Amino acid sequence: MPDKTDYLTRIRAYTRAKDPLELQEQAPAILAELLSKASEQQLTTRPARDKWSVGEILAHLAEDEIATAWRYRQMLEHDGLRLNGFDQDSWARTGDYASRKPHDSLTLFRLLRQANLKFLQQIGPEKWQCSGVHSERGRITIRDLVVHMAGHDLNHIEQIRTILR
Repeated sequence: MPDKTDYLTRIRAYTRAKDPLELQEQAPAILAELLSKASEQQLTTRPARDKWSVGEILAHLAEDEIATAWRYRQMLEHDGLRLNGFDQDSWARTGDYASRKPHDSLTLFRLLRQANLKFLQQIGPEKWQCSGVHSERGRITIRDLVVHMAGHDLNHIEQIRTILR
């Protein structure tokens, strides 16, 4: 697992001076474009034994969007609540990400993302200061999580570009 400080610094750098909602809105289309140019083998082959394939990354993005949907809503409803982290590798094993169809994972990600963006637009920016206390990152607001997820997308988009090169 990479150093968490380095990871968070990289994630935040991706979004500096950019609208995180626009970045989140663009992510599914960018991913679809990348997938359109890739073969099934490129999407399902791991670049290394301990690294996820493109398909596994897409499954992770979809499932992380589920967790994020819950977090946004819980922070709004219960300002200041505890937010547990999750073991992404455990989720990948349990969910058998390697067996999932990459295009199905992208569809799920796109639909969940659309629902989350609609939710964020409906609550309005004044509610973006509602927060939770993340077990790994400390106090985070809805706004912090919106920015984090935009950077998280871009981080994985770069991983996918590297794998497909």
